[in-house]
Amino acid sequence: MNRSVLSEVLHSTTLHVAPGALAVARSFRHPTRGMVDCPAHHLLAAHARRAGLVADSLSLSDTDLGDALPEAPTTVFTVSYEKPEGGHRGLALAVRSNDPAAIAFARRQIESWQPVLRTRRVLYVVAPTVGGTADGPRTAGHPVPSQTTDGPRSPWQPCGCPAGASCPATGNAQRALRRFLDRGAEVVVVGAPVAGTGTWPAQALGASAVLVRTPQEAELLTVTDPDRLAFAVTPGAAVSEVAEILHVLRRRCPRLRGQHPREWCYTMDDLRTVVASALTQSDTLLVTGEESAPAVRTAITQAARAGVRVRDVTELANLRPDDIDGATITLLDATPDGRGRREVGQALNGLGPASHVRREVRSYPEPSHDAAQSIAAR
Repeated sequence: MNRSVLSEVLHSTTLHVAPGALAVARSFRHPTRGMVDCPAHHLLAAHARRAGLVADSLSLSDTDLGDALPEAPTTVFTVSYEKPEGGHRGLALAVRSNDPAAIAFARRQIESWQPVLRTRRVLYVVAPTVGGTADGPRTAGHPVPSQTTDGPRSPWQPCGCPAGASCPATGNAQRALRRFLDRGAEVVVVGAPVAGTGTWPAQALGASAVLVRTPQEAELLTVTDPDRLAFAVTPGAAVSEVAEILHVLRRRCPRLRGQHPREWCYTMDDLRTVVASALTQSDTLLVTGEESAPAVRTAITQAARAGVRVRDVTELANLRPDDIDGATITLLDATPDGRGRREVGQALNGLGPASHVRREVRSYPEPSHDAAQSIAAR
């Protein structure tokens, strides 16, 4: 693709732009390449408005552009490239020829985006506003719920599911804990909430329960009577980490009892798994949505551990050339209406041939064999 990139300064005698303004092309007709589509025009318009310029997105498909019209009233800075399937895409900014400030801005924009026009993959991790529960399948195509921080009126349960979802994980953990304590068991609560999930009230642990957050803590745990040890799972903990802790406890205490696995919630474990899968392939993590959202906080924590740079592009004008200077980009969208992935995805679609891939991890109960046999016998 790089060999097809063509940057030019063209002129128009028919297009007129007001002082202090610029026209951002939704499309334009190149003198030799013909029609050029500009999917990233919203991105350039956002940068122009942030710079204090009046920006209008216009179709310049009927505007005559030429490269030998130095006296023309309008100067058009362009860059274009060939699409693999045929046709052309690019960027174009038209400014008044006697407006030095607008000319300087337009030139900088085209010169800054041109070096990062390239073929790239975009991996999407989506956090929708409705979705998974511990007792039923998620809607197809919706892997992880969108989340906000826990608070007095939090719309999110401590396990990470929406408050309105029929996820019984938190109640199950509370009942299991109380049941074992009432039986006189020595109780541990295993797992640590993933960054950003709701917090389980401290009083829920009871006077006798002990938190065991890591396998190392499980190794060092003082157990008075191994035959009386029981566990409950912390809502919001990653199930994969819970399993590692339980492996240690079962080795040390073979008669360990505890909360049944069908009562565990996989929401945050799914989130961590899909983000980790995407980050291992990515040069950059782009984030749209509230920074305090658990999905965002978890992804940022994982990116820091993986050494992947992170950029908040909830506002489209925050997206810079350096942010997309890579072969693979992961976009985590935690906006309630999906606006983030639509806006950023469209911009990336105009900055080089892009492959857009949505990554999902969905865990949900498989019907038991007993239930399947009962249905078959009817």
